[in-house]
Amino acid sequence: MAIREGRWDCQYCGTTAILGRHRECTNCGRSRPEGTKFYLAGDEPAAADKLQEQQAKIGPDWICAFCSSSNPSDVVVCQSCSAPREDSSAQQQVRDYKPGEAPRSGDMDLDAPMPLPARPVASTAKSKKGAFALAGAGVAGFFFLCLCLLAAVLLLGGRDVEATISGFTWERTLAVEAYRTVTEEDWSLPAGGRITSQRQEIHHYNQVLDHYESRERQVSEQVQVGQRTYVCGQRDLGNGYFEDIECTEPVYETEYRTETYEEPIYRQEPVYQTWYTYEIDKWVVDRTEEAAGEDRSPVWPEATLAKNEREGQRTETYTIFFTGEEGKSYSQELSFDEWGSFEMGQHVTLKLNVTGEVEEIEP
Repeated sequence: MAIREGRWDCQYCGTTAILGRHRECTNCGRSRPEGTKFYLAGDEPAAADKLQEQQAKIGPDWICAFCSSSNPSDVVVCQSCSAPREDSSAQQQVRDYKPGEAPRSGDMDLDAPMPLPARPVASTAKSKKGAFALAGAGVAGFFFLCLCLLAAVLLLGGRDVEATISGFTWERTLAVEAYRTVTEEDWSLPAGGRITSQRQEIHHYNQVLDHYESRERQVSEQVQVGQRTYVCGQRDLGNGYFEDIECTEPVYETEYRTETYEEPIYRQEPVYQTWYTYEIDKWVVDRTEEAAGEDRSPVWPEATLAKNEREGQRTETYTIFFTGEEGKSYSQELSFDEWGSFEMGQHVTLKLNVTGEVEEIEP
């Protein structure tokens, strides 16, 4: 796997693109601290120096707890102050990146010097400041959401309209049924039906296997013929170098062959049943009598019934009309009791839905 030398930026003096092999800034001499961001400035070539490859593979650098110097992973004594490496010594982080995701530049704030290790009190103050900032952002977000919801209700929600009752209408219908002999057809004969004719008709079809026929077809299949190795990412080794991550995947080729198979052939076989034509005596709607008006005294239409007739279904509709703001008209269908509880010229409040239709009437 190819080794590529990375870069890093000095946060103390602002020097950028320092080669990963240098653990101290080439300008100010300060050792790179814990958390230094390593990056690939471009399409860095693979390292050709075997010594560099060996240095890259020994592991991430560790940071001396006494002088904060950066040290190679294979040394147990700080190269700067000779302090021994401890189990708790910090070390640079190893990170894996997908193809194209490895950083291409540093992101340190070069205008601000590297801060000294924070004291507990300062850390607590910073935490409180951050907590207050988060709390403030949360409150601001909550109020913004409330304003958005209020605006949506005002713009899209229902509203109240002051209106005056300007009219009433009513409509009543009465179906008149006659007892008659009618002719009908069906697959079955109802009670009371008198057959006038019958015949065999196709009711449906059944799919029945008839025979098999030999057929040929081209069949393709994927056959593995090998495998290939490719670069599937980069690993930040935590010591100024990056290593290509290699993955393997199988290589397939499509092969074709001819196969013979037996295809079932079906036929549609009709299923016959008896189709009846018959006469039957039953009540049927003969006509509909109607009555309508704009007064407050609705009546049912009068129907003169013959000996073989009777009253059937009754229907009724009651509507109130309103004149609202700027002369706009509204209407609403109500039950008879609700319709009768309002008076001409009465002032009411109409509750409208988002489509402008009346949902509720308040006297």
